[in-house]
Amino acid sequence: MLLESLILAAGMMAAPFQALPEAPAAPRPASRPEPPAVETIGESVRGRPIRVRRVGDPGAATAVLVVGCVHGDETAGRAVVSQLRDARPPAGVALWLVRDANPDGCAAGTRQNANGVDLNRNFPHRWKPLPEGTYHSGPRPLSEPESEAMLELMLRERPVVSVWYHQHAELVDAYGDEAIARRYAGRVGLPYEFFYAAPGSITRWQAHELAGSTGIVVELAAGELSDAGARRHADAVLALAREVR
Repeated sequence: MLLESLILAAGMMAAPFQALPEAPAAPRPASRPEPPAVETIGESVRGRPIRVRRVGDPGAATAVLVVGCVHGDETAGRAVVSQLRDARPPAGVALWLVRDANPDGCAAGTRQNANGVDLNRNFPHRWKPLPEGTYHSGPRPLSEPESEAMLELMLRERPVVSVWYHQHAELVDAYGDEAIARRYAGRVGLPYEFFYAAPGSITRWQAHELAGSTGIVVELAAGELSDAGARRHADAVLALAREVR
């Protein structure tokens, strides 16, 4: 028995060394897909797409939302959005640009959407029924697909500041941090004034729902915005982005 054990041990020592097979490599974790630079976030009553463009780092911690048109007969702010498409926001900030939040109204030149609803009276905070006409608030809060699309975008990105362009009062108003809005007003040469507390307005909802967030209303003059004016407002948005990052 001893002799057999010695012979077996000698054979094992003489055999060439064989490395153990390598364990299979662990699969790499799937990277999070980068959000597209342009995406469709919803559709209007008549099926027109509502699109948002991201400008800046997709992983930015701070979001700034800019909306060119929410009332279809107040379209001058779209020129500011066009100026910002090629902007370079500061590190850590992404601009989210919506040219038309009310594409049916913009196509028809009407304040309301295709259902005759003023989208800036259709948000849940302090909503109240307003009759058909200029400020019709719809049958209930968020009754309109355009309102739902914008609300979902804001809940997803949680902008620290949003800028909504309107006409024709020539002033700046805001809910949230008044100091931010006052600085914006100073940069573009408009007065900062409290306009009025509209029921169901988007900016009131934002300041109430998104803690620490500010919704700015920019009331431009009647007519088209000049190239110089559009650049001035775009520069003011970028200055705002540097302040809040």
